[in-house]
Amino acid sequence: MSRMLKLMKSPHANKRSEKANNDKLLTSSVLFPEISKRISENPESVGSLNGLFIFSILDHGKLADEWCLLFSGHNKPPEVFNQAIPSLRKKYSELAIVVIEMEDQNLIKFITGGLTGLKGISTGQIRIAGDVDLALKLEDTFVSAGGIDQTLEFLRQRRKRSSSLSPVPSKL
Repeated sequence: MSRMLKLMKSPHANKRSEKANNDKLLTSSVLFPEISKRISENPESVGSLNGLFIFSILDHGKLADEWCLLFSGHNKPPEVFNQAIPSLRKKYSELAIVVIEMEDQNLIKFITGGLTGLKGISTGQIRIAGDVDLALKLEDTFVSAGGIDQTLEFLRQRRKRSSSLSPVPSKL
């Protein structure tokens, strides 16, 4: 983690849905670590993207998870934080901040291209606070870096692994 950042607990930490504490696996908890990994492998894909993106993930209208992506441009991979928001120091004081809020079930549609940012905003499936143009630039960066195809392939591989681990019923 950068020495210029200090993490602070999300202000929403105590408002999380009780469902977030059960055994339900959220899409966001699978996809954001994979996105971070893929971008780290190919940092030039982010180009000069510069901003803090806070994804508030809802489960049935209640806050269930938060992910922050801090892009500092210059072909550097973002710093990724779960359930913590970086407290920005002076160096980052001019950094644009975008909050993107959506249901966990819509995240998969959004990341696989079935729900564009503009469509999501106009239908109320995605809510954005902050710099909307920057949010759309993040979407364009993701698409141009092949993120949709990579996400679909990751999901196929994950499905194969989970189906191969499922026990086969024995015949009596």
